[in-house]
Amino acid sequence: MVEVRVFEAITFTGDRAMNPLQRYPVLSTLLRPFRRSQQKTCAALVAALCQSAQASSFAIAGQLSCLTSVQFGSALTRLYRFLRNERFDNWLLTEQMLRLTAPSGGRLLLALDWTAWQDRFSVLAASVCTGTRAVPVAASACHKPNSARSQNLWEETFLRLCVDRLRAARVSAVWLCDRGFHRVRWLERRLEFEQQFVVRLTRDVTVRLPDRACLLRSLALEPGERRDFGWVWLRSDELVRVRLIGVWAAGAKEAWWLATNLENRVSKVVAYYDRRMGVEEQFRDTKGHRFGVKLRWTQFTRPEFVERMYLLVGMALLLWTTVGRAVEESEPKVRLESRTKGARLSLARVGAYYWRQMSQRLRLTAQFVRQHLPPPRLRMFKWLMAPQK
Repeated sequence: MVEVRVFEAITFTGDRAMNPLQRYPVLSTLLRPFRRSQQKTCAALVAALCQSAQASSFAIAGQLSCLTSVQFGSALTRLYRFLRNERFDNWLLTEQMLRLTAPSGGRLLLALDWTAWQDRFSVLAASVCTGTRAVPVAASACHKPNSARSQNLWEETFLRLCVDRLRAARVSAVWLCDRGFHRVRWLERRLEFEQQFVVRLTRDVTVRLPDRACLLRSLALEPGERRDFGWVWLRSDELVRVRLIGVWAAGAKEAWWLATNLENRVSKVVAYYDRRMGVEEQFRDTKGHRFGVKLRWTQFTRPEFVERMYLLVGMALLLWTTVGRAVEESEPKVRLESRTKGARLSLARVGAYYWRQMSQRLRLTAQFVRQHLPPPRLRMFKWLMAPQK
């Protein structure tokens, strides 16, 4: 006699269907300005991303199926519908994240940089520096041929939109940019928008000193030396007036020529710019295959999908970082400190590893996030603070 087995459709329900807005009140705070349906969908996707610790569509859909008691296919469709939802305002979410991460009575450090997304897109991202890492709060993606033709316009438009959201959130920031943003016109836009900045210049920029005009490469600076040139004009037509600082750390390959409008001591300005490297580590945290959430594995063909997913990952990184900080407080050795290289695990990675356990024990409110979000860890170089010979 032939045995006949009937297989029924299975819906994965590892945890009973829950409401992420109630489980994680911080998501309710972040998404408060949005429509109720958008709040539910976005919160559910962030919760699924935090559970899976992968930015893969299938991984997110699998966890979403478990959390909401729906079929896997339905969960995947819900993800794609959200990514292409034109009514969801990415910049409103950016404003909410800026408001949440802003220190009380202080300034944010915002690192700005481009990154490549496979061979299709270039992504311009603004990230809030926290600890030794950074959390992306705004992203703009474009096809690589388009970015090559109109990169200057793209950057200036992105800056204007970010500044609009900073003002709406009543948050002040210091922008940190590498040599790719050395254009004098770019600095002029920042001054027009009344933004504070520290930007590294290339050696072929013309500066007008009190006694002469010259290129930066012609200024004498030796390893282990620092010079504060004060306020100088950039370009031969004296388009922008900035404070020029040159530092060359012993053992470094070349000097840093920094343009800023800050009045802080040289050591503080250099410490600010040094934190810009957090955005490079953030790119590894988001795109990396080994240490990151594998965002690079996604096969999106539309830039708006990339931008929306980048914001979801930014929200997940924010939650992982604060949970990781809470874990570190109760278990100080959890990051596996090395005598030579420091911590082997970032707070975000610790938070991702402990997410299932800690997210059930902790009440993740906006106050919890503000209390456990680490401030930027500034490296105050002793040789810059010592009296110069």
